[in-house]
Amino acid sequence: MRRRQKEGILRWRSKFLAIMLIIALMPACQTHTAQIFIPLAYGLTGLCIALLISPTPTAALVGLLVGALLGAAVYNNSLKRYFLERYRLSEPQK
Repeated sequence: MRRRQKEGILRWRSKFLAIMLIIALMPACQTHTAQIFIPLAYGLTGLCIALLISPTPTAALVGLLVGALLGAAVYNNSLKRYFLERYRLSEPQK
């Protein structure tokens, strides 16, 4: 019984450490929220549509992946320039 409790505590500690490491490294990332949320929104929409058509785990996975790829393409083709130009304009000139 004690062994299972120790394993549970160690598993909880490792998850907590991983989350804290991710949070500590996030300010160094050069990503915009749109870069993450646009593909995620398209992916969730694809997931919902796929589950409406065929309620199986395979369909859900395919819908999520296809939607996320479509969302990434939308971000890269249309919105990426807008965010990069806005970022360049807000940088202080040297």
